[in-house]
Amino acid sequence: MQRQIWTTGLSGVSLDGIARSAGLNRPSLAAAFGDKDAIYAKAAAQYAAMMDARVSEALSLDDLGSALRAAFDAAIDIYTGGGPDGCFVICTAPAEALTNPICRSILDQSLESIDAAFLSRLQLDERRVSANPDELPLVAALLGATLHSVALRARAGWSRERLRSLAAGAIRQVIGET
Repeated sequence: MQRQIWTTGLSGVSLDGIARSAGLNRPSLAAAFGDKDAIYAKAAAQYAAMMDARVSEALSLDDLGSALRAAFDAAIDIYTGGGPDGCFVICTAPAEALTNPICRSILDQSLESIDAAFLSRLQLDERRVSANPDELPLVAALLGATLHSVALRARAGWSRERLRSLAAGAIRQVIGET
């Protein structure tokens, strides 16, 4: 189910198509998961939990530069592991966010979550950050924005090496390395 929504987006998939990909008939799918919005929300929650676990593990490394590189590497591996997928949420929710409150909420939660993860990590090692401590929320949001750009560029077919180069440039700016 998640794979089909990831590749086609919420509006590009039908309940019949989701049922076929899940190996269920439509009434069984509806009984098990609910309507299309509920199915999307469940798929997004599963993806977010997996992504949060991988990024959090990477960000737990002792050295800030290594932690940021590992976080971007983990995301790039997820974004490109099955092809040029990008991020499930960033590549599906924005198209629906203006008209679908569930997609808008999922998108907002995703943006807030990644910014919070980066901010928490930056605060642990703020002496290595090339910005003032009061600017750390902005720096975290910029790292999040870079991660989202990486997701979109992965969806556009950029190679892992090119994506890692983009991430490395952002990390260098954050920690003041040249």
